Parts: sequence; C-alpha cells; structure tokens
Amino acid sequence: MMDINQINTASPFRDLFPIEDNIVKELYWDMQKSGFDESKPIVLWKGKSVVIDGHTRLRAARKAGIYQVPVALKEFDDDDDALEYAIKCQRNRRNLRDKEIIKCIAELDKKRDRGGDHGNQYTGGKVAKAQGCAFAKSSGNTAKTLGISTRKVEQVRTVLDKAPEEIKEAVKSGKMTINSAYKKTVHPEEKKTEQESPPPGPETDKVEKTFHSIKKNFSNEKLTREEIEKLITLLVGELCRLKGEVQNG
Repeated sequence: MMDINQINTASPFRDLFPIEDNIVKELYWDMQKSGFDESKPIVLWKGKSVVIDGHTRLRAARKAGIYQVPVALKEFDDDDDALEYAIKCQRNRRNLRDKEIIKCIAELDKKRDRGGDHGNQYTGGKVAKAQGCAFAKSSGNTAKTLGISTRKVEQVRTVLDKAPEEIKEAVKSGKMTINSAYKKTVHPEEKKTEQESPPPGPETDKVEKTFHSIKKNFSNEKLTREEIEKLITLLVGELCRLKGEVQNG
C-alpha cells in the first residue's frame, strides 16, 4: 500500500489515454461500497513513483477519499519501454480506438524526431540510442504493441507526416477514422472547376441539322415512313461516328 499523495503522474503516460468520466463514476461508487480492488493495483515506475498504468483508478480513489492504495512497482529501461507497457495494458483490456491509436503512434515515434530520450522531471533522461531512427519502431513492432495491422500503422504514419492539421485533429478528436484520413491524404479531392462546353464543330452542326430536319418535317407530317427511317438511320450513324471520334481523340 502507498500514500496516494506520494504518487505522481507525468506525460506522456498521463495524457496517453482519456479518462472517461462515466468509468470514474462507476469506480467511485464501487470503491465507496467495497474499497479499492487490490487485485488491480496502480502500476508505478519503480524508484520514480510515476503512474504507468492506473490513472483512472487513481482519480476514482481520490474522488472516493481513499488515501492508501495498492501499487505494483515495475522497472523500465527508459520512457520508451514504459510507454510500450502502458499501451499493452490498455490493449489487453479492450480494442483501441482510432483516436487513441494515432496518439500512441505519434508518441512512440516522437523520439525519432527529437533524436533521444529526454525524459521529464520524474522519469529523468537516457543517453540517446545509437541513431535517432532507432526510436522509430518498425511497423511490425509497433503493430504488435498496439494489436493492429502493419498496414494501419503505415496509414497512421502517412497521416502524421503528410496530412493537413485539420485532418490530424479530426482523427485525434474521433471525428474521422484513420482510413478516411489516409485516403484524403493520399488522394486529396481536386477542386472541381466548371468547364465551358467547346464550341460546336462541323460534325456537331451536321447532327443538329439532321435532328431538326426530322423534328420539323415530322411535326408537319411531310415525311413518309421510309423517309423518316432514312433520316433516323443517318442521324444514328452521325452520332456513332461522332462518338468514335471523341473517344479516339
């Protein structure tokens, strides 16, 4: 057991997954009735007292006025190791949502961009690994950590690297799926512009004249059946020829 006031929270672990108010409420009422479930301790980074897993349980305990909570101390090599553990804990409980997946991958890949593990006031820092790119986990390893396909990892990375900010934010807020964001990023919709119709050419004039001739003479009942059939055949022939020229042109 540990005094709840001695427990710290820190980024990125604190901000990795949203704390759902309805779950906090359920845990609060359960703790009011039965106390803190000791079979589900809060996981702390040994020697640092930083919460790696159990932020929701911690908030519910504070709300319920519980000051001594069960903890499990676990050693980690660095932030990267602890981050993967935190993600796996959530993955083992449920399927991660797209807005959580993009956040996790962004955090896992962040070290690639900053070139080292700088840590924070609680976790400290580690000397940068051999190369900055070593922090960018392969798609296979990242997929395994998150419990998703390598294709989805690659889609997320494409969105993170190339998508406009509004698309990234839409995924992070749960308003857009990763798949939709990926498609919009790779195949952006081209602005549709109104195209002016080309001026009628001689072939178009010929078809129109034939059509109007049929219409005029038919309405005046000046054509015989054979003459009408002949004009229709001529009109169809001109239309087919014009269509062929357009397709080949």
